[in-house]
Amino acid sequence: MTLYGVLRKMPGDLLGKIDPFRRIPICIGYAWGLVVMTFFGLWAKLEGRENLEVLREVDANGKKGKLKPAMYVANHCSWMDIPFVCQIFGFLNYKIIAKAELLKVPILGKAIQVGGHIFLDRTNRKSQMTAFKSGVQCLKDGVNLVTFPEGTRSKNSRMGSFKMGAFKMAQAVGASIVPVSISYADKVQPLDYAFPAKPSAWSPKAVIKVGKPISTEGVSDDELLEKVWNAIADGLPESQKPSPGTPVGVKN
Repeated sequence: MTLYGVLRKMPGDLLGKIDPFRRIPICIGYAWGLVVMTFFGLWAKLEGRENLEVLREVDANGKKGKLKPAMYVANHCSWMDIPFVCQIFGFLNYKIIAKAELLKVPILGKAIQVGGHIFLDRTNRKSQMTAFKSGVQCLKDGVNLVTFPEGTRSKNSRMGSFKMGAFKMAQAVGASIVPVSISYADKVQPLDYAFPAKPSAWSPKAVIKVGKPISTEGVSDDELLEKVWNAIADGLPESQKPSPGTPVGVKN
């Protein structure tokens, strides 16, 4: 990753011309994940990937092509949520909308930066606008986006309220939103653990449920937020569903 970052800064940026959307770092990261996640038994059970077929391009002759870019939205209660979501894509390109604080994390911060992921500082209006423009451009370029709209990891495993901002990126280009429910990631790696505490296959087994894509066209902001929030909550176990009275959305 470091070498890739150095080469991208070379005069002429030849690597940038070869890999304009920074797919190489994504492939490097997934290859690393294949080794580490397999060795330590950390793969989660993936369900519902067939729901993505409605996003697949089909030409006039009925021939199927690649998946249309979409925004993948997931609940967040563990560091393991990140590699679990990446499990959906494999070697496909995607960019995560990450909070700016992650830049300070050794290795992870560098990997996110080199991979061309989008950093967002919610306290900085300029950062918000830059992140919005970058996210919209990614979708226009055919690159998937990933966001955890709670903004931070849940402290009690239950899904919290969502921030609306990220959804506007998908709305701006008419891209669909794919709800992703991640179960028991907090059991694999609890909130206060630096490393996973157990394999994902142990009871309770970690599960990733990919829901049916939700169209962003012709719906209000509030309606879209509620649809996505409910779709993710429905795929979670009872212990991770939102607590009674939890508001669906909050201001960014």
